[in-house]
Amino acid sequence: MLVIAHNMLGIFTIILGVIISFIAWHGISKNANHYSYLKGKAISFFILCASILDLLQLLSYSANNPADTSWIMYWMIACILWACALLYTIRLTLKTPQPTDTFLFYTASLLLIGLLTGLLTNFSFTFDKFDTLPSFLHIDNTNHPLVISTLLIAISIHSISLIILRRNFSQYITGDYIQIALFFSILSNLAYLSDVSIQTNVFAHLCKCFAYYFVLRAVFKFVIKHPYEQLLLFKEQLEQLAVNNAELYKKSEQQRNLLEDTLSKIGTIISSQLNVKDTLDAIADMVTDLMHSRQSLIGLLCTNQTHIQVVATHGINTPPAVIPLNHCLRGQVIVQNIALSINDLSQHPDIQKPQLIFSSIQSMICAPLIHDGEVIGIIEAYSSDLNAFNESDLRFLTALGRHAGTAIASAMLFEKTKLHLEEEKFLSEISQTTSTTIDTNTIIEHCTSHVMKALNADVAVGMLIDADKKNFTIISSINFNYKLVKMNLDSYPALASLLATFRPCITAANTFAPFAELYDQNASRYMMVLPIAVEQNLLGLILLGWQHFIAPERLNRISFAFLMSQQIALGLEKAHLYNQIKLMALSDSLTGLANRRNFDMFLTIELKRAASLKRPLSLIMLDLDKFKRYNDSFGHLTGDKLLSQLGQILQYNVRNIDLPARYGGEEFSIILPECSSNEAKFLGEKLREIIESENFPDDVGTTTAKITASLGIATYDPAVSAIPPSREKIIELADKALYQAKKEGRNRVITSIIIS
Repeated sequence: MLVIAHNMLGIFTIILGVIISFIAWHGISKNANHYSYLKGKAISFFILCASILDLLQLLSYSANNPADTSWIMYWMIACILWACALLYTIRLTLKTPQPTDTFLFYTASLLLIGLLTGLLTNFSFTFDKFDTLPSFLHIDNTNHPLVISTLLIAISIHSISLIILRRNFSQYITGDYIQIALFFSILSNLAYLSDVSIQTNVFAHLCKCFAYYFVLRAVFKFVIKHPYEQLLLFKEQLEQLAVNNAELYKKSEQQRNLLEDTLSKIGTIISSQLNVKDTLDAIADMVTDLMHSRQSLIGLLCTNQTHIQVVATHGINTPPAVIPLNHCLRGQVIVQNIALSINDLSQHPDIQKPQLIFSSIQSMICAPLIHDGEVIGIIEAYSSDLNAFNESDLRFLTALGRHAGTAIASAMLFEKTKLHLEEEKFLSEISQTTSTTIDTNTIIEHCTSHVMKALNADVAVGMLIDADKKNFTIISSINFNYKLVKMNLDSYPALASLLATFRPCITAANTFAPFAELYDQNASRYMMVLPIAVEQNLLGLILLGWQHFIAPERLNRISFAFLMSQQIALGLEKAHLYNQIKLMALSDSLTGLANRRNFDMFLTIELKRAASLKRPLSLIMLDLDKFKRYNDSFGHLTGDKLLSQLGQILQYNVRNIDLPARYGGEEFSIILPECSSNEAKFLGEKLREIIESENFPDDVGTTTAKITASLGIATYDPAVSAIPPSREKIIELADKALYQAKKEGRNRVITSIIIS
């Protein structure tokens, strides 16, 4: 079994050697140095010869002829050729050999040459008679001194190769694989030296096999993998070079077309009707590009000519809202009507300039914006470089300021016209809202949104005044997160004084403290008070706020705000009148409860709704016990007071979705949507107990009288009856339950469920 393993390992080693030789022979580029090319071919030839000799050794050894010891010579020469191939491989791939490495290499070469000469001399006599050789050259076993010397020299050569490799490890691409191969070669030769048993011989062949395998990996990496990786890297470098060239070309084209594009944009802006913001932003971008600066700013002169409002910037994260004109470059530009520049701002610490995070402003240039011979603002550019602007830049920015001033004025005129059209649109929307609903909450909610959009506000609160004319109920709030449901005028005396004028006005935000808390330090801190009144009758109030800077003169739209407030006030007054008429038509004047007509309409609607949604509906019929005796004892006026007090009891003890009504005389009814029989009985018992314990008016003006009530309940439950009853049917059943309560002794609650 071990012999078979020995032979298989030998065959595998021979195959690996042939493959190594083939790859090395064909993998060396002809474009390499001629001397290196020839040495590479020689190394490939040595490995091939070593493999052929290993094959001959294997064939001779397998013949089992004790007289034939030629296989020893084949094996020795193959061993030396393999050591020679590894040594020259390390020497060939060494880029900058040191003197010590050169000495070791030539020493090992002399040893190899001497040993190889001796072996070849012995090999030439292998096929002659043994007696023609001297006795000390007659090799008949593996313990012969010449065999041992060969193995020791091979080990020495491998060791020298390993030393050279380790001294210059960083210069080798495949140093790790060659190092392992040398280790296994030394181990193989040491195993051959011991020659203890067949197991040792097999181990030596296994080590030799590993050595060949790692040399194969080294050759593969050096000849195939590394050149392929270099080719890929070269390809990526070429691609990156192409991308860089394309970028350079693109940038050059952009630089060439920059001026043409900018001039084209100026013409487009002047000739087109852009809105103000688009116009200002486009001009700021152009100034930054043309001046080769990093930041630019456009400011418009306020009507009082004391400061400049910043309306557009480029490259400035937190621009100032306003810039004062006193003692600054802008003031000189506006007064002298010329462009000026400062190329070293460190010499002018009083000049206001943008504060940047990652750089500082070193130079600035400023020119006036002119329209029809009048200065309307300024245009500025900033640079982080010293002496960034010259006379040519001043002339160019002056010309640009004239064209830009015309473009801005044209856009502002267009914006003003568009503003008038928008005002008409918002007035129409408010009119439509007030004409399509009679709900005062809906009117104030929708109109607050309309007013906020019309005046470009950021915060809005809409309120309706209560009956006491002192408190307001907040109906609508937009971007107002302050927790406020009611507002008492006594808490805001300044606001109360403004409302007394019944006209819109602009005031400071702290007039209404909750507004002031919403503003940041850059906000305008203005608010508008918009009273909603008709003939000095205050109906409601809308408060508006701005969280961004708005110049005071731009807030001066009081006349438009007054028109909107009048539209809203007329709508609210109409809704109030309609609701009063509706209340009179659908409510009982004595108790304030729904009247019979309202009761019939609500019950019909709720029956349909209960059947559609498959939800229960209950009806309570309530009748006062012995009310005629109460009237006879205390009089009809006192009886009316009792009925009014009972109406209040019913209103305060039912849900918002329930409808208490006066059915007629001393008989009342309560419609209970989405209420089961048990829930209705619980409410009925609660009302019965409250009435029984309540004190009612007597004939001497006190509240000592007592009275009780009987209640009958009818419930429609879709789970019991799929078909809903008619209005008359459910009233009839509730009346029967009420009659049953009277019959059983009064002051009790009787229930019934409708069964189809």
